[in-house]
Amino acid sequence: MRLLKILLLFIFIHFYLHSQNKTDSLGRKQGYWKVYYPNSKHLEYEGFFKDDKPQGLFKYYYEHDTVKAKLNFVKDGKVAYATLFHLNGKIMAKGKYLEQKKDSVWEFYNELGQLINRENYLQGQRHGLSITYYDSNKVYQKTQYILNKKHGYFIEYFPDGKIKGMGYYKNDLPEGEFVYYAPNGTRVGFMTYKNGLRHGPTVMKELDGKIKEKMIYENGKELGEKATEEYFKLHPQVLNNNYGLDSTIIRLFERRNEKSFTDENINSENKSQLLKNLNTNSKKTNSSNTPKKNKKSSK
Repeated sequence: MRLLKILLLFIFIHFYLHSQNKTDSLGRKQGYWKVYYPNSKHLEYEGFFKDDKPQGLFKYYYEHDTVKAKLNFVKDGKVAYATLFHLNGKIMAKGKYLEQKKDSVWEFYNELGQLINRENYLQGQRHGLSITYYDSNKVYQKTQYILNKKHGYFIEYFPDGKIKGMGYYKNDLPEGEFVYYAPNGTRVGFMTYKNGLRHGPTVMKELDGKIKEKMIYENGKELGEKATEEYFKLHPQVLNNNYGLDSTIIRLFERRNEKSFTDENINSENKSQLLKNLNTNSKKTNSSNTPKKNKKSSK
């Protein structure tokens, strides 16, 4: 009886080992595969193939056998829902692959398991809204991207939610007004750019609001003291603490969802219309959520 059990176990192991890593007459992977690192006994990945296409759950490993990633393949292998792991076993990232490229929303975590980034992707490139977080899960920065380039507005926040800075990028280069604030609310930095170069006024202040630098630039070059004095004499509002902070953009960032950023990024030309559309949609939503009063029946 014991001999029979040993024989059956041997047959099972032999069948199991020889049923793996098979290809058909066309050279396509079929069935269950286990692949090892070159010249190693450590598993690199395992999963099931049909006609050379991954199906269902695949597991990938670091060389010391810790799980590196889990991918669940659907739609004949074209789509994979992925969870990636740090060496310590904490989740590193979660998201979707479409034909082996990042797609839709991805979340990234540090080795402590804290969320550090939430990004939108299209064809493997950042596209739409990207959010960076403090360790406390409070928002640090929101940035717009188009096909992996910063294109549109960004806003930075202090941990308490107050505005730290904001500006605009065009094709990955600074464009227009950039403004930065200290935690006490003092505007400590104001710069203007054109095609990625300083162009126009720059104003830097101390925490108490005292001006420590003011200068006029043209295509990255300082124009000198005389031109600077003439400019600020004609444009004293530029020295004001609130100048450069665009309230319309802040409202859009706070109230639009991620999908609407992906569909149409905010830019200097469309911001007013987008805010109008947002307010209109909000009124419709509030109206539909308001309980309708029953009409009193006439006696």
